[in-house]
Amino acid sequence: MDHWSCLLSKLTSDRPSLSQRLQAWQLEPNSLPLAIIQGYHFIGANPLTLSYFQTQADNFVNATPYDFSPRIQSSGRNSIEYAQQMMRHALEGDVTEFNWLHLSQQGTELPTRISLFPFELEGSPAILALFEPSNRRSRNRESAINGFDTLPKELLSITLEDSAEAAYITDAEHKIIAVNKAMCRICGYSADQLLHKNAEVIDLRRHTAAEEQEHNNALEERGNWQGEVWKQRSDGTEFPAWKSCRKIIADGRVYYVTIFSDISTKKKLEAKLTEQAMYDTLTGLPNRHHLKLLLNQALQEIKETPGKMGALMFLDLNGFKNINDCFGHATGDKVLQLVSARLEASCIEKADIARLGGDEFTLVLRDCSGHQEIEDTSQQIMSLFEAPFEIDDQKLYLGTSIGIALFPEHSSEANKLLSLADTAMYSAKQSPEHVLFYNNSMHEEAEQKLTILSELRHAHNLKQFSLAYQVIVNLECNSVIGAEALLRWQKPDGEILNATDFVPLLEEAGLLITIGQWVLKQACLQVAKWRTQHAPDLKACVNVSPMQLEHPDFVQQVTDALTYSQLPADALVLEITELALLRQPQRVKKTLTILKSKGISIAIDDFGAGLSSLSKLGSLPIDSLKIDAGFARRLSEPQGKQLCQAMIQLAQALDISFVVEGIETKQQKEILKNMGKGFGQGYFFGHPKEAARFTPENFSTYD
Repeated sequence: MDHWSCLLSKLTSDRPSLSQRLQAWQLEPNSLPLAIIQGYHFIGANPLTLSYFQTQADNFVNATPYDFSPRIQSSGRNSIEYAQQMMRHALEGDVTEFNWLHLSQQGTELPTRISLFPFELEGSPAILALFEPSNRRSRNRESAINGFDTLPKELLSITLEDSAEAAYITDAEHKIIAVNKAMCRICGYSADQLLHKNAEVIDLRRHTAAEEQEHNNALEERGNWQGEVWKQRSDGTEFPAWKSCRKIIADGRVYYVTIFSDISTKKKLEAKLTEQAMYDTLTGLPNRHHLKLLLNQALQEIKETPGKMGALMFLDLNGFKNINDCFGHATGDKVLQLVSARLEASCIEKADIARLGGDEFTLVLRDCSGHQEIEDTSQQIMSLFEAPFEIDDQKLYLGTSIGIALFPEHSSEANKLLSLADTAMYSAKQSPEHVLFYNNSMHEEAEQKLTILSELRHAHNLKQFSLAYQVIVNLECNSVIGAEALLRWQKPDGEILNATDFVPLLEEAGLLITIGQWVLKQACLQVAKWRTQHAPDLKACVNVSPMQLEHPDFVQQVTDALTYSQLPADALVLEITELALLRQPQRVKKTLTILKSKGISIAIDDFGAGLSSLSKLGSLPIDSLKIDAGFARRLSEPQGKQLCQAMIQLAQALDISFVVEGIETKQQKEILKNMGKGFGQGYFFGHPKEAARFTPENFSTYD
């Protein structure tokens, strides 16, 4: 069995259609022009293929399909890129067919229909190529079909001389014996300066010995070579070029015809596209794709030097969303640029900084001596946020939370490290120090969070949400004036959670608007029922999240709830937090004004627990302040009493009512009663409970 038949017999496929074809070819290995490709190179061909390409086996084996092709196909596509793309399709398992223009070793054009079949050769991927002449797929194209051999030699000479691509011809000793005009124009030499000189005058030796050898072997064995090279102009400047060189024997003498073109513009475009693909356009930092390359590089370095360690730091800015909401995205973008500049200017040299998107940044630390060095670096980063960011005479304060994953300790895989550092960062947001190394408990917490999110998505349909109500009492006459609706969730395991434990997850799951609307409607319906049965002046107090307040349909949702329950508008109090006033102040003010015009009351909940803006309070349509429970607990202290008195006086100055939350004792209630006419809420008047457990006594006077 000859070499070709032996090679063909080793091909296998688990696809019946391919196996059937293969058996036919193995029975008649020389019936059609066939060749086997592996790693983009021919590794074998039958006699029909060698005859088709007018070559010998020694010249054909180890050559590439594009070695027997012009640089550009008739479609305008680059032969190398197009051929590699088609071979990749075949290696992915597709039978690939396409038209192609080949050149024989003698320079004859060979329009060909190529079929590539995916097989395996001794366990490795391989391609069986079938070559069929395009003219009816029946016979070789006649050598004179391109018409060049019928033209006068003078015409061919003029065509070559006036070509837009540089061309020169050298003899067997590589001395230049002819140049065209483009060659002189591109390289900045006159013809006299080039003739009889060695071609090295314009060539730059930027190739390895192996690459030089491959170039020389290709010319001697296959008669042609093409690829990217560097050339030099007469003024010493360098430029990249695409070079195609062919060895020709005429009248017993050896000539080398070289054609090249300046591809500087193409390379600049490629570099620009690469930069756009690898760098964040806003900050100029490496982007997510580039980060993964840097991280993989760092992981490889660690693998090659055992005993070393590295770290991936995941940063998220604290307070950035508020800046975006209050000052707009243009200001937010400027803040991100300033953060990037501080990180680049202040971080240690061996840190690779990247921006993943939004307000998320990462640092890859290489060659770290230990945990302490990584801890010190994290503190250095935290210190960068101590000074405010000044934009348009505005001082903006930001913080950051940092999650840290170590490699190879936690993982040696880039995507996994990113996930672990991200998990650590979310845990860091809840910690006082805002810096945490990843540990396994975080993974368990993340899994628990995913479980809770999954359960939340089904909780509403499974009727697991309910409302508890807590009364609000007039401190002066002890009568019940309202009931606050408090959301509860009874989990599948029977555990009952307060709203503060799961409302942030509702927002994350995209369910907050739907559940908030349900709460509003149910609360209005229940209080309307109680007004009819027990307390005609009772008010429904409903908590509203910033997300609900910012929703474009919120006013309509409130109107629908009132219509559905037949509750008067002046019997509804919407409780909002101070955060709602900061996120989108203009939109919120407009919404509150519309609600106020309908007779609905607005209360600021947990007043004093956040960073209160007194200037905003005076300009908003607020009816009541709900003073945070923490102040009631401090009424036994002189300073606590003074603070509470100050907030009550503030409400009086603004001519609005107040409700003190968290009243648990009669002493607290009496102290507050003496501070001014207002309202109270807390365990002293009753614990929150479901509507079914309310009795007529719950709406009577509290002594």
